Amino acid sequence: MTLRRWILKRNLQWQNKGVKNFMKQKKIFKTLLCTAVSAVLTAVLLTGCGGGGGGTGTGPNNPSNPSNPGSGPSSGKTDITEKDNTTGVEWAYAKSSGNTVTLVGYSRTGQAPSGKVDVPSATKDGYKVTAIGAKALYQSKVASVTIPSTVKTIGEGAFAECTALRSVSIPNSVESIGASAFYHSGLEQVVIPASVKQVGMAAFYNCTALQSVAVNGAASFDGSAYRGVFAGCKNLRTVNLSNEITRLGDGMFAECKSLESINLPTKLVEIGNSAFSKCTSLANISLPKSLTKIGENAFAFCEKLEQITVPENVTALQPYTFWYCKKLAKATLPDKLTSIGKGTFAECSVLTDVNLPQNVNAIGENAFGGCRLLKKVILPEQLSKLEDYTFDRCEGLEKIYIPAKIRSIGDYALATNRPLDIYYGGTLDVWNRIPQQKIGLTSGTKVYCEANPSQM
Repeated sequence: MTLRRWILKRNLQWQNKGVKNFMKQKKIFKTLLCTAVSAVLTAVLLTGCGGGGGGTGTGPNNPSNPSNPGSGPSSGKTDITEKDNTTGVEWAYAKSSGNTVTLVGYSRTGQAPSGKVDVPSATKDGYKVTAIGAKALYQSKVASVTIPSTVKTIGEGAFAECTALRSVSIPNSVESIGASAFYHSGLEQVVIPASVKQVGMAAFYNCTALQSVAVNGAASFDGSAYRGVFAGCKNLRTVNLSNEITRLGDGMFAECKSLESINLPTKLVEIGNSAFSKCTSLANISLPKSLTKIGENAFAFCEKLEQITVPENVTALQPYTFWYCKKLAKATLPDKLTSIGKGTFAECSVLTDVNLPQNVNAIGENAFGGCRLLKKVILPEQLSKLEDYTFDRCEGLEKIYIPAKIRSIGDYALATNRPLDIYYGGTLDVWNRIPQQKIGLTSGTKVYCEANPSQM
């Protein structure tokens, strides 16, 4: 055997030995990994009390889930467990301050709560139940719940995803209802007593069977766009709100697609962002005189809303307030209004009548884009700039008055796809100095300089 062949043979032997060692180590590692995973799963399954699945990786604890109420009862402490001899449910409690406890869930070793449930008011040792903890009955099979008058707090996700739950009696003792407390439950009607001061985000979110809501006190409502207190309640038709309410939270009634009309509180000051967005059946709404602020997207995609009168104390319209209100034909704006936000009336395709108050000094980009039936516009004298796409695709626009203060007209601001009669308050010399390459003017447009609105 030559030296060269001997060297090649030895290298091949070492390579084969290395592969065998690697495969052996891979097999050992796989065995260890399986053992570790099994141990973790066993530990999870042996965790303490749970509210019908509390502590699992699904439902409200899932970060992708809008409810996200926090840790389930299986991760909290349990100081007392007591069996209800009538139902067989073994309730679990955690001691609070003084002689009080929080109901944190129920033992999996006993009977799961179902059907009609009366939440205990006290333990056998005399501890008063003052709170229902986070996810205490999450995903349970309860059909109706009576909460005792000792309870002050309903925790986050306490009854979330209880799809069989049709009714709940909330006593006048309750002061707060946590985020996602009744998220995606089967409730058909809700009465929130006057004692409640705080209602958390998505508290009744996606309760698709909910048809009637009454709020009797001056509660405040948390929320975000499309994650409001009653958002996604697609069969909600009747809403009665206390006149003491001063603010509707963000997304409060978003995507309540069966809501046709609503009487707003007489003391209402603010409507939050997206509060009525995608209420596609909403045809009638009267905004109270007390109102000072309407949030972004507040009435966006309210496809049946036909007219709106903005109260006198509203000084600014936020972006996209009435975006895609396809049947909005008339908008009455107050004299105190100073600004109209981006896309506020965009795609209001049948809007024919809108007055622009003289105090308006700013109109946002695309504010009236796609208002195809708008025929005549008189821009306020205080306006100094026309933003991009302001009247883009306003194919019915025939006449527009542009005040002398305007020195800048944005891209496609007047791209109406038809000849315009422009009445400009300034001189021809000033008009010619305004860059017009991308304004979007159509051939045949006429400009009348040193004009005034009365000439239109």
